[in-house]
Amino acid sequence: MSEPEHFDDVERIASHTRALWSDAAARVNTARIELFAKTSHRVRLTRELGETGVLFDRSIESGLAVRAIRVGHDQAGFAATSGLDADAIRWAVDTACTYRAQAPAAVPSLSEIAAERSDLDAPTPLPAEEALTQALLKRPNLEWLEAGTTIEILIGVDGWLAARRRHRFWALDGADARLIAQRGLDGWEERLDVEGESGADASPRGSRGSDELILTPRAAAPVVAALVARFHGSRAVPRGPAGTGWTVADDPAIAGALAGGSFDDAGFPSTRRELAAGGLWVGRLSGPGTFRRASFRDIPAEAATNVVMVGGAGYSLPAGGTIVRRARVIQSSGDVWVLELTLDGDSSGGVDRRRWLRIDPATLLDRCVAGLGEQRVTADGSVVPSLVFRGLGVS
Repeated sequence: MSEPEHFDDVERIASHTRALWSDAAARVNTARIELFAKTSHRVRLTRELGETGVLFDRSIESGLAVRAIRVGHDQAGFAATSGLDADAIRWAVDTACTYRAQAPAAVPSLSEIAAERSDLDAPTPLPAEEALTQALLKRPNLEWLEAGTTIEILIGVDGWLAARRRHRFWALDGADARLIAQRGLDGWEERLDVEGESGADASPRGSRGSDELILTPRAAAPVVAALVARFHGSRAVPRGPAGTGWTVADDPAIAGALAGGSFDDAGFPSTRRELAAGGLWVGRLSGPGTFRRASFRDIPAEAATNVVMVGGAGYSLPAGGTIVRRARVIQSSGDVWVLELTLDGDSSGGVDRRRWLRIDPATLLDRCVAGLGEQRVTADGSVVPSLVFRGLGVS
């Protein structure tokens, strides 16, 4: 059985995947088989170093993953491989049935869900090479542009089918190493212009000297994601009050987010899940609705899909405050993190400065006092406003 020729046709890919699953399920009598298949069609333009031209690349990729699930076991066998043909599924099933690589065995049943479900972005062609070329050449700071469509088909052990299609656009602004991303392909060129005006980093300004750090959405995103994983992961335990600005949720269906949808990557229905409100611990990311695969090669694991925080106008920003444009979280150990911070240049046109802050993650959580401005969909996937952390002054 060969791979389908039309990698952007959901119905053909679904039909092909169902046939692969049927053949695999029929020849395995020691386990029930789940099949996750993914195709990706991407176009990418890259500026040639030292040249005025561009390099154009089109790629089509496919792969599948299998979970072999046995009655009475809480762990399943797992295997993943490139390709969507008979050889690929045969190897994946045989390997999964060795149970050397294991994954959670949680699966929904037909009594819980519909036999067929779909969560599809509207059919949209990828941008033409000429349009991408012109957009890149007239914006000298851009290093590359990429647009892509992914289709994911999940067939459960009972034969139910769930289909998802997503369009995404990416670009890299080399002037400040800004990664630009959006869900969907409409208005992709306008997005480049908005980002070029630093719209995604808009935040109140203050003079230096305060003990408050103001993280723009771009800087806040990796910090928030790390804190959610640490304090609201599947094994997290309830804790005492945190900073009053710590109000966070996981919302798989929020509009414009890069990932997520109406079902998770194990097929369970997904819903918004509140994690904290006003600094008070509410919940964790565990169980049905939270299974996610960053790649088809990854096991479905309990994790956030779209971390969401809201801004606000009720917080009065003092005269002081240090603006952080970018942040990177280095988790040296469970109790010691290092934040690599890029601070905004001074008002006289000075260049951005870099600082490092060694901190206990619990202390960092306690110092989150407010959200400011509108929430933004960031390239990291989080949907956050600017955030204020008090008592973390960086000179």
